[in-house]
Amino acid sequence: MFQRLKNKIPYLILTGLLLAAVFVWLGVSAQGASDKVKIDFFDVGQGSAIFVGAPNGNQILIDGGPSDAVLAKLGQALPIFDRKIELLILTHPDSDHLSGLVEVLKRYEIGQILATGIADNSAEYRVWNDLIKQKNIPVIFARAGDVVKIADNLAIQILYPFGKINGQDFSNTNSTSIVGKIFYGQNTVLFTGDAEGSVENPLLFSGINLKADILVVGHHGSKNATSEEFLAAVAPKIAVIQVGAKNKYGHPTPEVLSRLAGIDIFRTDLDNDINFECDLLRCFRME
Repeated sequence: MFQRLKNKIPYLILTGLLLAAVFVWLGVSAQGASDKVKIDFFDVGQGSAIFVGAPNGNQILIDGGPSDAVLAKLGQALPIFDRKIELLILTHPDSDHLSGLVEVLKRYEIGQILATGIADNSAEYRVWNDLIKQKNIPVIFARAGDVVKIADNLAIQILYPFGKINGQDFSNTNSTSIVGKIFYGQNTVLFTGDAEGSVENPLLFSGINLKADILVVGHHGSKNATSEEFLAAVAPKIAVIQVGAKNKYGHPTPEVLSRLAGIDIFRTDLDNDINFECDLLRCFRME
């Protein structure tokens, strides 16, 4: 009996491999057949990480949070065996946006990077730049007007900074945050990094169309961001606040929550991961 079982082992292994291949093929086929875009606002603590999954399989990660917690989130969001992310976006090099991206750089194949390229002295930022050079990853320096096409009907338009600022020093890195708008069909999502009044006011004066269905609230709900004038220009239906539970900064502040009255608010400290699925007409919250 043992010998018969031993003789069947190669066939059992082959059957298992064939079944695994079928499951992978079915997963890829199902993804390819969908016209839905995934937008996940990961709960990574006191920081920001936004994942966008396109119908054609392209994947974008905007910021990575303050630790390697983003790796577990990606493991849940990405198809099995998928180790490539087509685009990483670093809004600015503060650790609560950068640290997780460094870990992602170490473990995933990255197609290209969109960043400001500003100068910064942190050891972590040096590791980030060294890894980019070692892996020979193409870098795009963001400026207003740039449009990155992700898939049919899906693109990201950069609204800020107004010109390339790579290599420049800034005393306040928040004021360099990339502000961008995700377009998919009739849906729009505005992400703002840690942008505060020093970014919001120039955007308002520029006359750029800021209107968006979903607003990622600036600087985790700091009182210096998301002014009433800025909110009026964006006119969001939904506000997402990426923030850590019981954080020492008191984010989101009562002032910002008051300004957001009447808007549907989702917070990662209360709601954990906040997941949307969007067709060409609207985005739906996935429970």
